[in-house]
Amino acid sequence: MSRVGIKCGVVGAGQWMRSALLPALRSQVGTTVVACAAGSLAEAEDLKRTAGIGRAYSCIEEMLAGEPGLDVAVIATPDHVHAEGVTRFLEAGVPVYCEKPLANDGPSAHRLVALGERAGTAATVGFSFRFNPAIQALRRDLLDGLLGEIWLIELAEHNPQFHPESGKPLNWKGDPAQAGGGALFEYGSHVIDMAAWLAGPIRRVSSSLKRVLPGARLDDIATLQMEFESGATGLLVSSWVLTGGFPGIRIRLHGSKGLGEVWVDDRIGGGQRYRLSPATGRIGEDRQLTAMRELRSDAARRHIGDFLTLIRGEDPEHGDTLPTLRQAAHVQDVLEAALAATGSWQDVGVTQKHKNTTSEDRNNENYQARTQA
Repeated sequence: MSRVGIKCGVVGAGQWMRSALLPALRSQVGTTVVACAAGSLAEAEDLKRTAGIGRAYSCIEEMLAGEPGLDVAVIATPDHVHAEGVTRFLEAGVPVYCEKPLANDGPSAHRLVALGERAGTAATVGFSFRFNPAIQALRRDLLDGLLGEIWLIELAEHNPQFHPESGKPLNWKGDPAQAGGGALFEYGSHVIDMAAWLAGPIRRVSSSLKRVLPGARLDDIATLQMEFESGATGLLVSSWVLTGGFPGIRIRLHGSKGLGEVWVDDRIGGGQRYRLSPATGRIGEDRQLTAMRELRSDAARRHIGDFLTLIRGEDPEHGDTLPTLRQAAHVQDVLEAALAATGSWQDVGVTQKHKNTTSEDRNNENYQARTQA
């Protein structure tokens, strides 16, 4: 494939496609969005007209039949049709970028991993905030040993897009028929991916899912405690009602040599911040970061740019940042474990068993229970 003349088809006509993914695609030299499909032909025709796309189709099958020379596809649809869309493009040999989560269940995600490996077709999943310069800088310092061994990682993504006073009405994201989880899937998946990308595979989780919106059927606030295979621990909070900006990400990575803190939020200057502090407790200084071009689409632009570079057979600019299907399937495994791990509450109070034991004894009991699990 040459550097110019890349023909792209997009699937989905929602706000993220319009505000982030289409601008990201059009920022790539020689890339043309030639076709679109959506939940209905009327939606696709509207996107075609308002976004200046060549042709509109009612479904992926029609797009593949009408665009035999398609070089890449980008999917941003409701979650429950992600797996089907990725399947169609991989089977047709078309490289595909799919928004997160990869699927609504673990088995479907792992089937896509196997299909991708059999097909040998490039694919990536939209965990694009990995490409933010502040998060890239944190990972470089981590790999360079400046933070030492990871002890604890705290992550949060707060964006009050569905706040009852200031947000928009809850859409398909709150419908269990279309989304496997609420804020946990919508925002938690991003920071779960970052946790695993920074600290390695996640071994065990414990969770709490809270509904606060009237009539909510999925979680509005999700908290997650994580244990990593490395021995590190993690804490995560995701919500679409708590105060935050876009995307409202906060990371505090505590290592044996220091603390790395990242903010990615359009309410702060430049939309990002990274501070590296020594382990002595002294507050460190903010690092100089590569500026973002446009706060909403910058990470997607970098992500799509690296993906197009990969399918040309060249080395991506940001090294091994591209999220893979296998990594996305691990995120799905964590999400499913989190959904299943909400019933492990212990009432507060001293039990008869612990009345005559010391805190050291109880810590030893807890350690033995964990190591035997």
